[in-house]
Amino acid sequence: MKKYDISRMKQRVEFGSYTSGERNPNTGMAKQVYTPSFSMWCGDYSMTVNQSVNVTGRLVEAERMIVIRHNKQVNDQLLANLDGKLYTIISINSDDDLNAFDVLALKNYRGIKV
Repeated sequence: MKKYDISRMKQRVEFGSYTSGERNPNTGMAKQVYTPSFSMWCGDYSMTVNQSVNVTGRLVEAERMIVIRHNKQVNDQLLANLDGKLYTIISINSDDDLNAFDVLALKNYRGIKV
């Protein structure tokens, strides 16, 4: 995706994952702690149903779509923290060209809250 107005990228998205934290002295179980790795500027994006099928080859049930500058560090194993909500990345439409953008399809994370 090459055409996106960069002035629309007004939000910060933080990427990270859950790691084992301190152990509970009573149970011995490790507490899961969200650990941010890096953040980027992003903007909202909307697609028609036909576009989302064409991009991924299947219908994506995304709750939110965002655009970021292409970054090889971003993958579907990371979680995205945006506007105080945690999302899983369900698909990435990448573009490796110079000055390219990636479209990320996000779905609410149903696990531990931030």
